[in-house]
Amino acid sequence: MSTPDRPGWTIYCNEDSATVLEAMRRCGETELHDQLVRFLQARALEAGAAADADKPLPGLPMGDGRYNIDVPRLPVLISYTRYPGLREFRVTDLIWLF
Repeated sequence: MSTPDRPGWTIYCNEDSATVLEAMRRCGETELHDQLVRFLQARALEAGAAADADKPLPGLPMGDGRYNIDVPRLPVLISYTRYPGLREFRVTDLIWLF
């Protein structure tokens, strides 16, 4: 939960991941793009709540600080990392299976 002294968690896509998102839009897959953006926003909320409650983060821990998520009903796999000091999650890999 976000409070004035403790802001909410954010999600950031690295350059490669942002390029994949933009490619979806350029290829006419605007619905897929929009669904994925909503999914990422929801995961940031879910993962932020889990981190704040000291619970496991969503996804499969890879042992190198990344978590992998197979996006349900979408042809996309994502990997993300957590930066607690910044209260940020970063999408490091976004794989579009088209």
